[in-house]
Amino acid sequence: MVVIAITGAASGVGYEAARQLSAESEVTKLVLTVRSAQKAEVALSKLVQETGKDKSFYEFVVLDLSDLSSIKAAVPSFPAFDRICLNAGGLSTTTMHASGNGITENMVINTMGHAVLVDGLLAAGKLPAGSRVVYIGSEVARSLWSFVPMLPNYNGNFKEKDIDWAIGTNYNGCGSCCPIRKQLGDYKNSKIIGQMHFAHLAKEHPNIHWVSTSPGAIGGPFAEKGNFPVKQLMACMPCMFRCLCVTHACSPSVSMQIGTKRYVEVLTGEPKWESGSMPMSGKCGCCFWGGNGAMIDNRPKVSYFRDEALCEKTAAKVREWATRWEAVAPQQATMDPSTVVAKK
Repeated sequence: MVVIAITGAASGVGYEAARQLSAESEVTKLVLTVRSAQKAEVALSKLVQETGKDKSFYEFVVLDLSDLSSIKAAVPSFPAFDRICLNAGGLSTTTMHASGNGITENMVINTMGHAVLVDGLLAAGKLPAGSRVVYIGSEVARSLWSFVPMLPNYNGNFKEKDIDWAIGTNYNGCGSCCPIRKQLGDYKNSKIIGQMHFAHLAKEHPNIHWVSTSPGAIGGPFAEKGNFPVKQLMACMPCMFRCLCVTHACSPSVSMQIGTKRYVEVLTGEPKWESGSMPMSGKCGCCFWGGNGAMIDNRPKVSYFRDEALCEKTAAKVREWATRWEAVAPQQATMDPSTVVAKK
């Protein structure tokens, strides 16, 4: 019998993951993280109605991964769980984080917040041997030719010198004057760093199972935060992306349901992928084209993902930047944990 925690489960693919996991016979409880108790109540009521589960099947922890005080207060408030899905995040603005920590907003919400959370859970003994951690990465972290020229393409060229740049600088490479390219550049960098960080944690903690996966290209709420033309095309012409073999289906809602099945695959049953692997969409013909189709381990296919030394250096840099974050917000560690958890 399994208890699974999901970050960012109030809406979008996180909510859909909770809905699908509710139907799995081995899952006995879901712990959902949300940014407010009000959002939690809405999500839980909807889940109870849609799944037929008793309200006691669900618990929630209030957690804002962009707020260091919220992360530190949430760690001791987590009930015991067996597996955790680090799902929260998405496209954000091309700005630096408001705390003054020197980290990009996309990096904080997609990677840094989860890294701090996981290190906190490890230190608190809440990720014992036998646990499973699933980080939600993205196919944009490597080449994704269907999105050229909106998405920067590094052609496998991401080196040690790029780690600090990716964490502490809004994308300023080729075409950064274009808002969507700058936004997707920040998002790409956050997922590169996240996938490499958690790949190294698989080496640090071999008794815990670590995987980075992706729902693929699903559109929906994710695309709604995209700059022109992603938001407009996904809203008005979603079938175009399916016809181009980018998404799973013409309908964003159907595409999300299909993509979320990947979460269920890696979170339930016996581990199907080696610890540290990155099961995501594979190649279409001879290239990485879209975000659909059967999953393969992307790690051996991308030079910087399979570079274990680089992954180790990335994890060290992530922790170094997390320390800087704490230094600019020391008062955040004093928040009362009792104010951030409610159980249902």
